[in-house]
Amino acid sequence: MKKSELFELRKYVGDLSTVFGIKDHLFNDGPARGVRAFDVRNGKGLSLTVMADRGMDIPFLRYKGVNVGFASKTGVRAPQFYVEEGVRGFLKQFNGGLLTTCGITYAGAPSEDGGRVLGLHGPYSNLPAESVLSETVYEGDEAVLRLSGSVREACVFNENVLLSREIRVGTERSVVRLTDRVENQGFAETPVMLVYHVNFGYPLLDAGARVYSNAGEIVPRDAFAEEGLSKYDLIEEPGIDRAEQCYFHVGMEKDGFAMLHNEKLGIAAIVRFDAETFPLLCEWKCMRAGDYALGLEPTTSGVAGRADARSKGMLGFLKPGEAREYAFELEMTDDIALIGKYRAMAK
Repeated sequence: MKKSELFELRKYVGDLSTVFGIKDHLFNDGPARGVRAFDVRNGKGLSLTVMADRGMDIPFLRYKGVNVGFASKTGVRAPQFYVEEGVRGFLKQFNGGLLTTCGITYAGAPSEDGGRVLGLHGPYSNLPAESVLSETVYEGDEAVLRLSGSVREACVFNENVLLSREIRVGTERSVVRLTDRVENQGFAETPVMLVYHVNFGYPLLDAGARVYSNAGEIVPRDAFAEEGLSKYDLIEEPGIDRAEQCYFHVGMEKDGFAMLHNEKLGIAAIVRFDAETFPLLCEWKCMRAGDYALGLEPTTSGVAGRADARSKGMLGFLKPGEAREYAFELEMTDDIALIGKYRAMAK
């Protein structure tokens, strides 16, 4: 929505939130009770929810009436139910959603590193944000819906890291831009490890949909993934008790991307990121009945856990007082020309 169009629009509506805007609310039932969240609508068919009490992550996203994100069987759960317990602690709280952020100082598989036992994907997604703000701002002539908040990962005698998040949603195109600033507020060097677990579900995710990226190489995680390597990019029907498969997209150009395109629906989701910041994108292909999902996950240090990342020289660090930015974009589109452009750029 352009600023110059608002005068005319106000002739038709007394409250602009009937067209676009942000509404603050609380979940009020079951294990989600008390979770503070924001519903965002951009007036171009994009709607999403941002949970302040779960790290400013995004549980739900729809585009022109079509569900986009993966909604797991756990549903939304308040952060106080989280207990770090190997793999299961994270999975019991993993509502999937359009975005679950993993980190800040460790992510990926459970491991033991530096004398500490580290659970799956770190605590970030179960930490409430503070200094939360929602507002409408203008970038030139365009109204932009902006949310921000900060999440701290801290432990006595250990790390003190602050992640400050900004989410900007355009009202001209359906683009969500997320920028995180991570600052080491402690007095010792600290690891930084982030996985942006961007998840897609039915009906955008459906048999016949395809994955495209500009990766130079696709590397299967294990023998079972290698068996399906010829179909790494093809979404299949769900199968009962089918195991997940993971593929690592590496060797991307600086402007990395991955796209899920459902030709039947005429809709695509495009994830864009800086491949120098995120040298590996993990494709989590889960064709399991009841857990039917696809993850397209930009990562700083892979998903095999902190000990593995350290041993391979992939682990990043921040010195005391140092800060670094991490950002990616998600664009939802039904523009045939734009979808064709990204398909043509895929390798």
